[in-house]
Amino acid sequence: MARITNSHLLSIYAFTPDDIFVGGAEGTLLHFNGKDWTRMETQGRWTFKGIWGSAPDNVYAVATDGRILHYDGKGWAVEDTDKLPPMTGIWGLGADEIYACSRLGKILRYDGTSWKFLKTGTDTDITRLWGCREGTMYAVGYDGLVLRKEGDLWVRLTLNSNAEFYGIYGFGPNDIYIVGSEGAIVRFNGSEIQEMPTRTMEFFLDVWGPSPEMVFAVGDAGMIFYLDDGQWTQIESNTQEYLTAIRGLSDDNVYAVGDNGLILHWNGEDWREIEEG
Repeated sequence: MARITNSHLLSIYAFTPDDIFVGGAEGTLLHFNGKDWTRMETQGRWTFKGIWGSAPDNVYAVATDGRILHYDGKGWAVEDTDKLPPMTGIWGLGADEIYACSRLGKILRYDGTSWKFLKTGTDTDITRLWGCREGTMYAVGYDGLVLRKEGDLWVRLTLNSNAEFYGIYGFGPNDIYIVGSEGAIVRFNGSEIQEMPTRTMEFFLDVWGPSPEMVFAVGDAGMIFYLDDGQWTQIESNTQEYLTAIRGLSDDNVYAVGDNGLILHWNGEDWREIEEG
């Protein structure tokens, strides 16, 4: 048994149990059809840091060399944009409202026709985006950066932290989790940001959960934490590989990806590595 790829995996997006996309270094994009993992042709050596789509035939991926790619159900193609900084994340509220972020404090918005830069008021590196239709969009980044979109403006939220934030996910405008360097996890309840103790100094790189009652945070050296009754507790991952991204579909069907082609699957009881064949 061998891994599907040896390239570092950095992003994942799941539509259904038989439509999952994973992106990584060296032009790596993988697709899972419910039975087999296959490599997708991307026509380049891009490093994919983020994936989001409104449907399995309308998927976007952002790359660190300043490109945004689009998948139409048949193949991947580079979007026509101005020269972009290294791209780091992407999230959308619909097919005609998609946001992509990058280093140097840049955020772009896609309106269904073209990508245009928005004013963020910062040049701090932005790492991830998340939002919901009943609320608004959020962006996180270095130096404790948390931005909230208010109308046409991005407003920085007050947070007494200089952490590097790498992941954000929420269950509505009043229940958002942000993770980052040196064991940082904070929760935003819609009005204030509160730090949550984790008892680790390792870096968290992503956070996701199928429901507010079941949230995972992943990161350095195979670290997986689980939110149990308001307390973060480390659980066994059966690996020491760095875990960079996590997404899933239900409380017994979750995937985490990481270095050297690692793909882990949570079946509701434990984490096990997925191998080819």
